[in-house]
Amino acid sequence: MAENKDSIKVFSDIVTKTNNKKDVKSEYYLLTPRQQLFYQKLSFAMTVFKMGKREWWGFSPIHNFFIWNSYLIFIVCPICLTLQVVYLYTNYNDLSFRTLGTMFSIIPATAAVVIKVLICMIPAYPQIMKQLMDKIHLNNYLDIKDEFLKKKLIQVERHTRWITVCLSAFILFDWLLWIFVPLMNNIKNKELIENGTVRMETCLYMWMPFDYGFDYNTWAITHALNVYLVGSGCCIFALFDSINFIFIFHFLSHIDILKYNITTYFSTEIDDSETKERIVSVIKYHSFILSTFKDMQAAFGMNVAVNYAHNLIVDSLLLYQIMVGDKSNRLTYVIMMQFHMGCLILLSLALEQIRIKTEDLPLVLYNIPWENMSTSNQKLLVPILLRMQTALVFKAAGGLAAGVHPLASILKSTFSYYVMLKSSIE
Repeated sequence: MAENKDSIKVFSDIVTKTNNKKDVKSEYYLLTPRQQLFYQKLSFAMTVFKMGKREWWGFSPIHNFFIWNSYLIFIVCPICLTLQVVYLYTNYNDLSFRTLGTMFSIIPATAAVVIKVLICMIPAYPQIMKQLMDKIHLNNYLDIKDEFLKKKLIQVERHTRWITVCLSAFILFDWLLWIFVPLMNNIKNKELIENGTVRMETCLYMWMPFDYGFDYNTWAITHALNVYLVGSGCCIFALFDSINFIFIFHFLSHIDILKYNITTYFSTEIDDSETKERIVSVIKYHSFILSTFKDMQAAFGMNVAVNYAHNLIVDSLLLYQIMVGDKSNRLTYVIMMQFHMGCLILLSLALEQIRIKTEDLPLVLYNIPWENMSTSNQKLLVPILLRMQTALVFKAAGGLAAGVHPLASILKSTFSYYVMLKSSIE
């Protein structure tokens, strides 16, 4: 009996400590975003890789050394894309199937990186980025006494960190594979390289004024440069999409809060003046949601379209490389496809949620006790009820309605193009 009591006590102590840790972590999420290490590090990374400026979020500027890197990113990215195209054009007939597979996988990714860097220069992007900390972030609407708002904020912060860590882990692991797999293949093919039969592999094939296919010294210089270039591209991919998800998660939560406010504001009997104040509050909040949605489309619509286009072009080739290509590079392409396809699936589902959550907004407003309101207050609600009739559908660049429908089309096209590619090559 004594042993059982001791065991129960130990177990209860463990549970108590675990709950305390969870409570501490949850309380940390309730701090202002400027106090959280996550946003401090994210703002630093986005400044280094030309995705924005720390000052937009109210943080102090970083050292000039990192500022110069952001300028270097802006200059090098288009040059890198151009040199890859030139190399492909001048050496196409001499390239092996493995090299062509690498180039046709990397060139579209490089083009996507260039576009993402350019997106950061359009006026809509800094405009919405400057609004995150003081206007869009849920912490600005936090009421410590309201458990719903606290739970919603904690949920958003957890999802934000989860998606950022997952995207970063996948893409950085793929970066390591692009570094070491070509190196291992070169060691394995050492004799063939010395005989001039096989060219040395790397991760980026760019035109250079010197040959790096058979000379170890020039290859080492080129591969070292490629390590930096591919690493920067990977960081840009993960950073930009993570920032995109942050805005989507907060926007979805704003819709939930609007529904919650509509449901709770009018659940008790209040006088006409108080009812009017709450109606005006709902109208202002809904107007804020609509304006934020337009800003999101303007800032991130091109990024969403680029992600769809990139997956449409590359996924079938990646699938072919996984199923039929060289075994030594298979894991590299598996991780690459998981990152791009996984990101597209999550992005499509998140954007589809915007439509789903706004479809029933009119029903939520219609179900409040209108009969308890004065005629003047009822008239105030009619315009907003009419505005809510149309669900919000995220339109990417070119008018593409983002969501599960284009995602399904891309998945179908991927397998169709894979079968066509396999049959044509065989």
